[in-house]
Amino acid sequence: MNIDQNHGLNQAQQFHRQYGANALLPSIDWAQIFKYSKLNDAQYQALETLYQSAVPLALQVFDELHFDVFEPYAYKPQGLGLFERIAEQEDKLLQSLEAETPVQTRHQIWSMLLRGGAVLVFKAWLGKVKNEDNCLDTSQFDELSDLLFIKTCPHELAQRLHVDPNTRDDHIFLMYDNEVYLDRFNSLETAALFVDLGVYDATFLSLRDDRVAEYLKSKGYVTEDQIDELQCALNPLFCDDFTRKQDYIA
Repeated sequence: MNIDQNHGLNQAQQFHRQYGANALLPSIDWAQIFKYSKLNDAQYQALETLYQSAVPLALQVFDELHFDVFEPYAYKPQGLGLFERIAEQEDKLLQSLEAETPVQTRHQIWSMLLRGGAVLVFKAWLGKVKNEDNCLDTSQFDELSDLLFIKTCPHELAQRLHVDPNTRDDHIFLMYDNEVYLDRFNSLETAALFVDLGVYDATFLSLRDDRVAEYLKSKGYVTEDQIDELQCALNPLFCDDFTRKQDYIA
């Protein structure tokens, strides 16, 4: 790519960043991005609502703190940090989502937010702006996950969004580029709730994540013997690296 092309690309990215901060976002084809996932109308609407609500708020903070999402490693913190400023926007985000209807859509928003939905829609915006295509930009996924994962506890979030946290509605997982998304939690409390809801098995989660294991054991969900039994069943030859660990908590 020559200098003129680079300059034009940078100008286009800055244009989208400025317009995005003012809630003028490019359209996203969620069906194209998640073409290997079967989404219903409520889940499509939840993604779109999160996109239209979360991305402008994040871009406003990034702009105020001179954080370039296209060059995150060049960021030099000034004053109140990104984590604190993003946390301040969390309440504004929830206010904008409280009146969302119908309840099926609000329930999907609740479920997605607890598992990284705000991160996901921001990465869709980045993919659209950087590549001019319906895709996820995964080049800085871990760094942005730390910033954009909502911190509100699951029951408080349910109360804010006027949904029943114990209902047995679907909780979607999304496939993209051979990876599963919406498979992490914003807290240990959320992990336990998703066990209660029957979405996850306590022993399986505990086998994959030591922090989750300690929490679930302390709450009586699982015992060390049950974890060992599953380990033996899955790994009868006792291969040292058979069980791939995963960090389930953002």
